[in-house]
Amino acid sequence: FLLTKLCSIDHMYQYSLDSFITFFEKSVHKAKKKDNLNDRVNSLRDSLRITIFTWVARGLFERHKLIFLAQLTFNLMKRGVIGSTEWNDSQFQFLTRAPSKVSEQNPLAWLPNSAWAS
Repeated sequence: FLLTKLCSIDHMYQYSLDSFITFFEKSVHKAKKKDNLNDRVNSLRDSLRITIFTWVARGLFERHKLIFLAQLTFNLMKRGVIGSTEWNDSQFQFLTRAPSKVSEQNPLAWLPNSAWAS
């Protein structure tokens, strides 16, 4: 689902289903053949992940690559795939949104309170 959110960064990042199917088929052919079903599924999953990652990363503007990698890393941490500690959503919200200073009142009538707090 990360691919569908990239268009909010730039409208150029809209990926078609036909393109995805093409790269899906490439990843199936690249995957190592395994006799065990579980091993085969893992091989297909890993091949699909690296193929799609390479496809997307190759098409990103340089200024957006770090954003994409951060989103990917945070999603993997949230799912428990990487990282050694349990996911803490309140810490993540603190990191991405930063704390607001509640003690200081907005002295500017023309500036919305939400903008002052950020």
